[in-house]
Amino acid sequence: MMKNVMRQGLLLLALFAEAGYAGPAPTGPHVRVDLIAEVVSVAPGDRFRVLFAQDIDARWHTYWQNPGDSGDPPSIRWHAPEGVEVSEFSWPYPERIAYGPLMNFGYHDEVYLPFTVSVPADFAKAELTLEGSGRVLVCEEICIPERVSVTMTVALGETVLDASARQLFDRAGSLIPVPLNVESRFQMQGDDIELFLGIPGPADNRVSSVEYFPYARDVIDNPAEQAYSFSDTGLTLTLQPGYGFDAAKADFGGIVVIRESSGGDAIVSSFAVGADGTSAGAAEAPNGAATDNGMSLWLAVALAFAGGLILNLMPCVFPVLSIKVLSLVESSRESGDSIRLHGLVYAAGVVLSFVLIALLLILLRLGGDAIGWGFQLQSPIVVGLLAYLFVLIGLNLMGAFEIGLSIMSIGSNAEAKGYTGSFATGVLATVVAAPCTAPFMGAAVGFALTQSIAVALTVFAALGAGMAAPYVFLCYSPGLLAKLPAPGAWMNTFRQVLAFPMFGSAVWLLWVFGIQTSVTGMMQALTGCLLLALGVWLIALRLESTESRIVRALAVLAIGGGAVMLVWRQAPEAVVTLTPESTSVAASGVAAGSAMAYSPDTLAVARENGAVLVNFTAAWCITCKVNEINALNTRAVQSALAEKGITYLKGDWTNEDPMITAALQAYGRSGVPLYLLYRPGAERAEVLPQILTQGIVLEALDTL
Repeated sequence: MMKNVMRQGLLLLALFAEAGYAGPAPTGPHVRVDLIAEVVSVAPGDRFRVLFAQDIDARWHTYWQNPGDSGDPPSIRWHAPEGVEVSEFSWPYPERIAYGPLMNFGYHDEVYLPFTVSVPADFAKAELTLEGSGRVLVCEEICIPERVSVTMTVALGETVLDASARQLFDRAGSLIPVPLNVESRFQMQGDDIELFLGIPGPADNRVSSVEYFPYARDVIDNPAEQAYSFSDTGLTLTLQPGYGFDAAKADFGGIVVIRESSGGDAIVSSFAVGADGTSAGAAEAPNGAATDNGMSLWLAVALAFAGGLILNLMPCVFPVLSIKVLSLVESSRESGDSIRLHGLVYAAGVVLSFVLIALLLILLRLGGDAIGWGFQLQSPIVVGLLAYLFVLIGLNLMGAFEIGLSIMSIGSNAEAKGYTGSFATGVLATVVAAPCTAPFMGAAVGFALTQSIAVALTVFAALGAGMAAPYVFLCYSPGLLAKLPAPGAWMNTFRQVLAFPMFGSAVWLLWVFGIQTSVTGMMQALTGCLLLALGVWLIALRLESTESRIVRALAVLAIGGGAVMLVWRQAPEAVVTLTPESTSVAASGVAAGSAMAYSPDTLAVARENGAVLVNFTAAWCITCKVNEINALNTRAVQSALAEKGITYLKGDWTNEDPMITAALQAYGRSGVPLYLLYRPGAERAEVLPQILTQGIVLEALDTL
C-alpha cells in the first residue's frame, strides 16, 4: 500500500510539473494539422476515407486515445452538411513516452488518424465541404493546447480515387491495429495481471519487445515493466495493476504491439484485444509467428514443389510449356547432352525468376507494404504491359514476325543463342504463372513469408523447381523423347493454335486492367494493342535501303513508346465505385446469399447473424475465376446460401488492400484464392480447398 501511495504522490508532482507554466511559451504552432481525402470526387451514396494529419515539431509529441498517465487526445468538432456522417478516428498504435515517473502514450514527428465520411444518396450539392475545429494538446517540457481548424472540399460526381494519396492511405492503414483471431484471455496471477495470446513465437527469437496499451485509463501501472515470454502454446505478458484497479470491473480492451529485429529496421505488428480478453475477426499475425499449424520446412518445400508441378497446367503457363516441347521436336537431331543442358538452363531461368520475385516481395514487406503472392498484378501498369507481352507472343506464334533471339525454341543454328532462349523461356513461364495459385502452393508460400529470408527463398526455389521439373524430366528421358512425333508441317499449325490461348490471356488481362482503371483506360490499352500490331507489320516489311530501315526502326520505337505511355498514364486514373452495400453493413444490414464486400467490420456483424462464407479473390486470379464459375456462382450453391441464411462475403484483392492481406496472413496465406467458412459460434474459420467443386461447397454447407 505504501508503495502505491508513494507512486501516486510522484505522479501528482509530475503532473503539476508538466502542466505548469515555466516562463514564456516557445513560439508555435508546434503541431500543424490538415485533412487529406482519398478521393478527388465522390458520388452520392458513397463513403470515403480521410486522414487527420498532424505534423509535429521535433521533440514534441501528441497523444493516443488513452494518453497514459497525463495528457489528452485531440478533440475535434466537425461541421458538415446535413445528412453527411463523420466517423470516429481510427488510432494507429502509439509509442511509450516517458516523462519522469510518468508513462504517456502518443506520437512524435507525424501521425495520420483515419476516419470516414458518408455522403447521403440524396445529396444534391455540387461539392462537399467538411470543416473541423478544436484543440490538439502538444507537449515537450511544457504542454500547449493548440487551437486548430481544418477544412476540406470534395467535388460531387463519379467516385474517383486520388492515386497520389494511395501510398499514404496504405501506410496509415497498416498502422491501425486489427483484431487477431486467436485464443486470448486475461487472468490474475497473485498481484499481477497475465495477458495470454495464442501466438507461438518465432523460432529465431527475433522479438525485441512486446507492449500492451489499454484503451481505458488506470487499468495497468503504465511505467512498470511489461515482461513477456513465448511458449509452444502462445505469448504471456505480465502486467502490473494500476492504482485503484478492480479486477471485477476492469476493461481490458486494448492493443498489443510486437517489435522484431530482422537485420534492418524493426518489423512491427499490432492487433486489438477485446474488452474481455477475447478477439474476433481475421487479422495479421506478427511477422515470424507460426500461423501455419507447425508446418515444417520440409513439408513446405514438398508442398511448394507439388504446387509448382500443377502450375504447368494453368491456362497461361501450358502454352509456354507446349512451345518448349515443340522445341524438343525441332531439336530431335541434337545430341542428348545438348538437350539435357537445355532442360537445366530452362530450369535455372524458372528457379532464379521465382527467387527474384520472392526477394522483391520480402523486401517490400519489410518496408511495410501489405502485399502477397501476385502483388505485381495489383499494378495496372504491370497488367497492361503483360497484356502487351501476350499479344506480341501470340503474333509471333502466328508467324506475323520473327524475333532475332527467339525465346520460343532451342535454335539449332547457334547453340549459345539456344541456351539463352531456354533461359528466357523459363523467365517467361514464371512471369505468366504469377496470376495463379495452385493447390498446395498457398500454404507453402504463406509459411515462407513468415520465416527468415533464407527459408523463404528455399521454399520459392522449390516452387520453381516443381514448375520446371516436367520439362527437365522430358529432356532426361530418351524413351519419351523417341515417342515425340517427327518434325513436319503440323508444327506450324500447332504453333498457330497456341497463339489463341495467348490472345485469350491478353483479353482477360485487358479486362482486369479495365477493372483497375476504367472503361476509358481499357480502351486506351486496346489502342496500345493496335499500335503494337502496326509496329509488328512494319517489322515484317521487306525494305531494301538503309535509310528506309532507319526510318522504320524509329517509327517502331515511337509506336512502342506510345503504346507503353497509353498504359502508363492510366495508373493515376483508377476509378472505384463504393456502393453503400459494400461499405456500410450497419446501415444496410447483411444479406444472405448475395455477395457483399469483405471488411473486418462486415465480417464481425455478419458473424453475429450466423454462418459466413468468405471468398478472397482477384480479377487476375485464374484459379479464383474457375472456382467461381464451377462452384460458388452456381445456382445450387447460391440457393443453399440463401436457404441456410449464410452470409456470403467477397474480398476483392485485385488492387492492393492491407485489410485483405492481413486476413490472408492470419490463415498462413500470402495470396488468393482463400475460402473461409465461419460456423456459428466458432472462434476460427474452416479453410476450404483451393480448387473447389460444387459438391465440395455443398457438402461443407450441409454440415452447418
